[in-house]
Amino acid sequence: MNAKDAAPRLTATSVLRLSREGGVAHMPGLARPRRIRCDRCSEAQRAELQALLDEAVRYGECQAPGTDRRILHLGVEEGDEMPIWTLSVAEDSVPETLLRWWRLAVEDAFSSDDGDPA
Repeated sequence: MNAKDAAPRLTATSVLRLSREGGVAHMPGLARPRRIRCDRCSEAQRAELQALLDEAVRYGECQAPGTDRRILHLGVEEGDEMPIWTLSVAEDSVPETLLRWWRLAVEDAFSSDDGDPA
């Protein structure tokens, strides 16, 4: 499934992956993929994430980044860690709430920790 399709419905087994790229200065910590395990989210949090994904789809697939433009890559996985849906969107066009989730998300290197769901 690709970005032209509607975002998949998030379930308790879904994992949302988020990563950033681009900008003038490369910062490896910002580029490191992060993930949100939906099994650690409340129904209200999953509903908020779902609404944000649905909104991101409306912005459409991002074209090549500009000079100081950051791209936010989104992906949804189910079970086997293979993405069932991906989308890349210009960071400046996504809601601030989605960037807040990105900031709170667990980095992939620490995804097995018992940290917060997001």
